[in-house]
Amino acid sequence: MSHLRALLAGTAAVVAAMTMTVAEAKTPQDQLVIGMNMVNLTSLDPHNVNSYESYHVIANLYDTLVRNDPQAPGKILPLLAKSWNILPDGTIEFTLDEKATFQSGRQITAGDVAYSLQRAVKLGLLAKSYYANWGYTADNVDQKFRAKDDRTFVMEVATPVAPSLKLGALTRAYGAVLDKDVIAKHEKDGDMGRGWLASNAAGSGPFTLNRWNPNDIVVLNRFDTYWGGEPKMKRVLVRHLPESQTERLQLEKGDLDVGFQLVSADIDGLSSNPNIVIDRLVGSGFYYLIMSTKDPEFAKPEVRKALRYCINYKDINDVVMKNYGKSATTFVPSDIPGYLPDIGNKYDPEKCKQELAAAGYGNGFSKQLLSLNSTPYADLATAIQENLAVAGVKVEIQTGNGDQTYGPMRDRKFELGVGRTASSAQTDADGWIRTHAYNPDNTDGANLANLQAWRASFELPEVNKLVDEASAITDNEEKRVELYEQALKLFEESAPPVIPISQRVDPYAKSARLKNYVGDIGWMTRWDQVEKQD
Repeated sequence: MSHLRALLAGTAAVVAAMTMTVAEAKTPQDQLVIGMNMVNLTSLDPHNVNSYESYHVIANLYDTLVRNDPQAPGKILPLLAKSWNILPDGTIEFTLDEKATFQSGRQITAGDVAYSLQRAVKLGLLAKSYYANWGYTADNVDQKFRAKDDRTFVMEVATPVAPSLKLGALTRAYGAVLDKDVIAKHEKDGDMGRGWLASNAAGSGPFTLNRWNPNDIVVLNRFDTYWGGEPKMKRVLVRHLPESQTERLQLEKGDLDVGFQLVSADIDGLSSNPNIVIDRLVGSGFYYLIMSTKDPEFAKPEVRKALRYCINYKDINDVVMKNYGKSATTFVPSDIPGYLPDIGNKYDPEKCKQELAAAGYGNGFSKQLLSLNSTPYADLATAIQENLAVAGVKVEIQTGNGDQTYGPMRDRKFELGVGRTASSAQTDADGWIRTHAYNPDNTDGANLANLQAWRASFELPEVNKLVDEASAITDNEEKRVELYEQALKLFEESAPPVIPISQRVDPYAKSARLKNYVGDIGWMTRWDQVEKQD
């Protein structure tokens, strides 16, 4: 890690030596200006996104039935649904707020909700895997997602699942409610608006889409008659700023209100600026290394086990992931019921070499590793490359945008990759284990791309069975946690191809002028209540 330490120290020295020569500016009082690297913002279709950047935009274009309380993660608040009732069999009946309207001016009906969630399943896009977890298929959603009347949406049970898990998951982008009448005008060849929605919007959120130029800018305008109350900001501009130093300079000058994906040196530098506030959200996911078990080397558990010993987790978390992650050993955080201590990651480079030699790879092998070209992925990939080289495993890093990196992973056509996950149930073991260890259908056509075990072409039927049993329990929390612990233990003992590196921390810098800017650990940060105080 000496090269990485020197690199980061050098960056800090360069930034510290910079002298500000431009007078401090201020963004307009009624505009929120955000900087982020938007290479992973590749679609605005809420049923086909899984990126931090996309979620932030979609959270403000669309409403969901319920939302997560950013002040108390895990607490569910009303949004489009002003109330809900859980029936004895687990069916959930949502009563819609009669004030809720789309940006088209039309009142939102239970038929719109049914259409939206049916669409998420029928199109087979990224959202499909979440609904598939609950037993919903293209063949049964017309029956299971239905309007009881204009104001009541019914989500019938397809397979036994704790209702709390569904409510938590419906706060995320794939629970967005779409204006079916607007989509119908743009539908082509039965695509349910897929082509049009990739770069347009048909929602009810507090902001409307003015413009999106990929890798350039997103402009959102205030929806003056938003049913939830007029947003404070007239306009939100999200600018593509891939260079951290540029973001830092613009934050210091006052040209930006919020900056994401800053490198650690810039975060540390901004921390001492009285005009800037650094927020560090401990997120609901992990940074990870993934191996495809379609690859002949990674198909061997002995090789997967060996590589886990090769990674210097402490140095990576202390240096590369400083400000972006906290040390993790397994895929359930230590503060979540279901966590198992003394299991998972261990760094032992000599054992790594011995295990590889015993598996017949004393001279190592060569692989390609996919990584986003943004912070902190590229540095994480470099650290892993250095670690594996010690054991003779030669890694070629291929960086790119979201489609170039996550695309091959979602298509199961890769060797190695680094990425970041999110849990659909932030305060429950189910979301964590399901996202990383669960894979109920290992066929290529299943398209369960939000499940990391599926991406890795890795299936453990006994783990699937335990997760299914646990998620169906509604009256015995102790038993449910026990089953998740058993599933996690089996997964770890299998030499899994998905290795946690850090529990995600989402840092961002914001102007001290901002009031009511509260980040959401599920990435669904809302901007309608943000104000500026001078």
